[in-house]
Amino acid sequence: MDKFSECLWRSAFTIVYGWWYRTKVYGKENVPKEGPVIISPNHKSNNDPPLCGFALPRHVNFMAKEELFRNPISKFVCTWLGAFPVRRGGVDKLAIRHAMNLLKDNLMLGIFPEGTRQKGDTLGRFHDGVASMALRTGVPVVPVAIVGSDKMIRGEVAVIIGKPIAVAKAKATVEAIAEVNDVVKTAIQTMIDEYKAGKYK
Repeated sequence: MDKFSECLWRSAFTIVYGWWYRTKVYGKENVPKEGPVIISPNHKSNNDPPLCGFALPRHVNFMAKEELFRNPISKFVCTWLGAFPVRRGGVDKLAIRHAMNLLKDNLMLGIFPEGTRQKGDTLGRFHDGVASMALRTGVPVVPVAIVGSDKMIRGEVAVIIGKPIAVAKAKATVEAIAEVNDVVKTAIQTMIDEYKAGKYK
């Protein structure tokens, strides 16, 4: 993405999520300044991708459901922000290849491990995407906890960025994927619980 476009959307996100919603951000220093990174946030609403864009100091290329690319307007916005489509319910080799190329170019890849928006206070089932990609590439995973995006009440939205989770390059077996998912899920849930307990205030 060119610097002018990034400056435009960062300015817009700062006005909306920083000034208007007064979103709190913690842990920016945990994002590696360079090199490939997989961003793994929980998912409560359509505000989550732009909230990550606002909170994270580096640009994130999100893997997004292909339905968002069927409408010309949402397709334009998603493409402009660097998102790319993935077909749900199966193995999308084209999306996987694109994601691998992003990491090879030392960029940040964003994948919602729950796959779709979740209701309630608990995290949903984690799919294979984040863990499988991390195992295949040996790229670290940065867990991100988003709180309050489902209701978007001013002053009650927060993004907590966790420390990078190192993942050794290995075969993406069922057991290995489950192990990585458990570590990432625990990290996100812990940050959510700690925020609600007042640790970050």
